[in-house]
Amino acid sequence: MSARLLFAAFAPKTLEPANSIGNKFQRLLEKLDLPSAVGNRTVAVKMHLGGGGGFSTIHPFFVRKLIQAVRKAGAREVFVTDLRRDISGAIDRGYTEEVFGCRIVPVCGEDERDFKTFPVEPPFHGMDRIELSGAILKADVLLDFSHVKGHGVCGFGGASKNLSMGAVTDKMRQMLHGLEGGLVWKEEKCSHCGSCIANCPNGAMKFDENGRLDVFYHNCKFCRHCVLICPEQAITMTAGGYLDFQKGMAMTSAKLLEQFPEDRRLFINMLMDTTIFCDCWSMTTPRLIPDIGILAGRDIVAVEQATLDLINREELIPKSLPEGWDLLEDRSLHLFERIHHKDPYAVVRYLEELGCGTADYALEEIE
Repeated sequence: MSARLLFAAFAPKTLEPANSIGNKFQRLLEKLDLPSAVGNRTVAVKMHLGGGGGFSTIHPFFVRKLIQAVRKAGAREVFVTDLRRDISGAIDRGYTEEVFGCRIVPVCGEDERDFKTFPVEPPFHGMDRIELSGAILKADVLLDFSHVKGHGVCGFGGASKNLSMGAVTDKMRQMLHGLEGGLVWKEEKCSHCGSCIANCPNGAMKFDENGRLDVFYHNCKFCRHCVLICPEQAITMTAGGYLDFQKGMAMTSAKLLEQFPEDRRLFINMLMDTTIFCDCWSMTTPRLIPDIGILAGRDIVAVEQATLDLINREELIPKSLPEGWDLLEDRSLHLFERIHHKDPYAVVRYLEELGCGTADYALEEIE
């Protein structure tokens, strides 16, 4: 059965205030049937507040609109939650409790001790547990409010990444990042000649202070130049690559979603200011594509699938990529895969396999 999704296009059909994205968002929230999900309940709004010099995260205007709608729908309490480190500088991006109209709460508390641990049996490549936000688990309803952008390791970040990397402990994020990979370096074979570093077209490699090879997988495109150029055959490529990271994120998101009944999960993806990298880079770069709009629904798989489908209909804006960026020419690939050389649909497939929803959806456009 298809999941019903609501879509508000950014572009107005006529130049009237009623057709602007702000007013369409209001109508989208009304059609989302918020009272059935949030009535007389505590609602956790998980969003990323960005960092540093970045200003392309969700505009405070939309956050305030959302909080007002949730309150109007009868919520007993509503709060916004994010990582402790990002809350500390949120005021620089206009994110305050006064603007939002609700509290802003660290996902795992001020001391990073408010979390619950779930064992992973058997462990997944060293990931033996999942540590989830205590603040979110204390809520009755999870509202996943996400800014969509590219990502160097998993192709893109949306609703799933907002939960798997943003609703967990610092240690859990480190564990997930530990799944990044695809290249195996054999120290005993390496002569430290530097050929791999010199021939990496993406600047993804360096030797650390201890002489160990360090690979920055945000930049790695799995081109195999390092594997082929190494005279000692000290570097090999594994089959998993970025997929282990994708699966680990899906497993983490799925575990969080399991803690909430299906009718108390809401997902809103903002397809605006879609930039090349994650907002945690603390910078804003040119948008890759024209602003698309806003997607909402109660099925995370359908929302993520539709998000990627809508993005792939767009043409890349000229000069939106860094100079000299290696863009794949194969137009049968998703735009994010052409940019980052990683299939963004992988996390959608994993989420569906884990029973989080369906990739089959029907769009209802908000007029």
